[in-house]
Parts: sequence; C-alpha cells; structure tokens
Amino acid sequence: MTVLLRSRSLMRGIFHHHHHQTGPANEKGNVSNNAACVITHSHAVTPLSDWNNYDDPSSTSSSQYDDADNANNNISQSPSRNNNLPPIIDDCTELDRVRRVEIAKSHGFVYDEVHGVESILHALTRHERTLLADDNMPLRHYRAEKGNLNEAIRKIKCTLKWREEFQVEDIKRCFDNYGPTADEGSSSSSSLSSSSPEKREQLNQLANAVEYENETGKIYSRGYDKQGRAILYLTPGKENSNDEYDNMRHLVYHLERAIACTRRKAGREKVCIVIGYQGFKLTNSPPMSTVKHTLMILQGHYPERMHRAYICDPPLMFRSFWKIIKMFVDSATLEKIAFCTGKEGKFLLERDFDTSTTEKQAGGTKKLREFSSKEFLFRTPFDHTFDEKRV
Repeated sequence: MTVLLRSRSLMRGIFHHHHHQTGPANEKGNVSNNAACVITHSHAVTPLSDWNNYDDPSSTSSSQYDDADNANNNISQSPSRNNNLPPIIDDCTELDRVRRVEIAKSHGFVYDEVHGVESILHALTRHERTLLADDNMPLRHYRAEKGNLNEAIRKIKCTLKWREEFQVEDIKRCFDNYGPTADEGSSSSSSLSSSSPEKREQLNQLANAVEYENETGKIYSRGYDKQGRAILYLTPGKENSNDEYDNMRHLVYHLERAIACTRRKAGREKVCIVIGYQGFKLTNSPPMSTVKHTLMILQGHYPERMHRAYICDPPLMFRSFWKIIKMFVDSATLEKIAFCTGKEGKFLLERDFDTSTTEKQAGGTKKLREFSSKEFLFRTPFDHTFDEKRV
C-alpha cells in the first residue's frame, strides 16, 4: 500500500515547485517554494491597535471590559511568550489563492482579503477584539470561508466566544507559575502571584488536568519540518483517559504550544500533525462524541492552522473507522491529509522532515531521547518543543 494523497496540490508538491504569494496588501514578487514570503501591511489596512480604540455603537460602556482587557494584556506581555518574533511568513501558495478566488466567484462573492479583514474587524465589538488570538485571526477566518464574509464573521464571533468560555488563555498559562519563567521572575509569574486565590486554584486545577492527560505522552510537540513548522505528535495507542472535556483542554494546550513554537521558530502560522498508530487497539478508539468534538475544535476554531496531517502506518482496522470519521471532515481539511505507508510514504516524510530528528512513527532514522512529560510541561518554555535547545 502506498501513500494516499488527498490533495492535488499536495501531489503536485512532490513533483513540482510552486510559488508562494504574500498575504493581503502584499509586495508583489514570486519566490521559490522554500523561500520566505513576508507579510507586510498596506496603508489601506487599519492596524489592530487603532481598532481597539474604536468604540462600537453596540458597546454600552467603554470601561465595561477593562478588567478583561488588562488580563489579556498581561498574558500577551508575558516573557514566556517570546516578544522578539520574526516577521510572519505566509503559508498561502499561489494555487491556494487562485482556488479561493475561483470558489468565491462560483458562489457569487468577491474575494478581497483587505476588505474582508476590515469588514470583520468592524463587525466585532471592542470586547471581542480584545479576545483575538493575534492580528491575523480575521484573515485566517476570511480565507477559510473563501470570501463568504457573513460566514467568516459568524464563525470568528463563535470562536471568540468559545475561546473565552473554554478559558483558552488560562489553559495556555496554567504552567507559568512553574519552570523557567517562574524562576526568572517574569511578569507572567508576578501576575499569577498577584491573582486571587480562586484564580490561582483554578490554574492549578487546569495544570493538574493537563499533566494527567499528558502522562503517557499521547500528544506533544517535538522538532520542526524543513520550513520551521512545529511537529505535533498524536499517538492514539497511548490514550489514558475517558474524560472528554479534559481531553479537549489537553488538545488545546498542545495546539497553542505548537502554534507558539512555529511562530517563534520560523514566523509561520501553521503546524504539522503526525498521527502514529503504534500500540493502537480497538479499545483505544475514542467515542464518536470525542472525535466530533476534536474535529469541531480543529476545523471550527483553528482554521488555516494545519499545514498538513500525516497518518502514519494505520492498521487495517482503521480503514472502517476512517470511513465514518471522514464524513465529519470538511473538504479543505481532507485535502491536507496524507496516509503514509510504504516507500511513497517514506518519500513524503523524508521530503518534508529531517528524519534524523523525527520520531520513529514519522520515519525517524535515529533513536531519540525518551519523552518526559514533566520536563516538557514544567521545565520547557511554552514556545519550545520537547528536547529543543534554548538559544
């Protein structure tokens, strides 16, 4: 059995070079597939800082959300999140752009990223804008909806509400009171120490939940692909919990870490996901509700975050399971999935990764240091993968 390539663009990537194009309001110029393509902002795009000073008519009080705003500012300024970041590199290829334009046109939409981002920001309340994960979040939602502005606005509002209710920022910082940043006396650590006892207890409970879920190393980031995207390993055979809610919080923690690692390392916004099936048994199969919940988070709340997913050496029993799962996977995600087995699977992994640094399930050719959950969670900076040297 050979590698099954879901995407025509993925298949072309094996045999041909394609060109990157910058994001909205780009400085035109094609570059090779391995070259960096830096996003710059046109004078036509209003900076997010200016939007944050815009008081929308629907806001009843300009000071209503000051406490939440200050909390978010404290998190964003934490030294555990590297502030000396490289310029953003756009992972959108020319083929991606052309296809988005064609799809938008077929549905009666005009695909204009600058206008789309401006319109999305205008539709958000002041409080919603403080909840944005980063400045490019509106662009990712607009791209995911192929120019369907109303749907992009609806979904980003849904995601912002979910991020607040699911306490994503708390999940991200639940270990900030431990490890390197705490030892260095960071403002993040100081912020936690000045928090209420209730908040500190809440963060401790989150840390305990993530720590338990991660005991077996079923999810963690290690290394990068050849263009600097973090590799997030998922190993279903190491499942150790039936708690769906904690499973999802654990997943979100590692997604956010992988995104932060990619951003620091290469200035990119997408991650690679490797799903390996060593030790997998039917008893490890998650309930369908957990599968749906996982897909809802990945597809609905993290659009344009997955560069590619590699399903490595799935057992025969997985075929039947996949037939059911893929009914809930949208077409855009399906095109980014590759089943890797045999020589062609090995070729694809070697093309995208330095296999001397990857796990065995991703074609790794060298014995790597065994994963330590405590080291990763408590002693490794949030924006570093496991066993990564600190510079």
